[in-house]
Amino acid sequence: GIQPLMKMLLDRGLLHGDCLTVTGQTLAENLADVAPYPEGQDIIHAFDNPIKADSHLRILFGNLAPTGAVAKITGKEGTHFTGRARVFHSEEEAQERILDGTVVAGDVLVIRYEGPKGGPGMREMLSPTSAIMGKGLG
Repeated sequence: GIQPLMKMLLDRGLLHGDCLTVTGQTLAENLADVAPYPEGQDIIHAFDNPIKADSHLRILFGNLAPTGAVAKITGKEGTHFTGRARVFHSEEEAQERILDGTVVAGDVLVIRYEGPKGGPGMREMLSPTSAIMGKGLG
């Protein structure tokens, strides 16, 4: 749940515990008795064991993006990829091609016009990623 995450952030000084909440208590009071995540779980990483040492966002350059592109990194990627890239002009177009079988295992999807400038606001791309997983391509 979200409460152990909030407690983790509070304990690191990243949330203001003195803020009053809708419960009538402060954030710190609301989280005082929240248990931490179980030891050994690897869904929410501890601060001293991040998936990436700096950020999950990467600026990429290459033949598909000579002026650069933004990639959201999950931690499962390698540092290089050689293979087929499928380029789509929208989230909706990418999802259609995933669902109709155009996209196959091993393809990399490039969804244009969805960055901080084009989106605007870097939409999460939840529909295409859900379709990828649903088709067994993830």
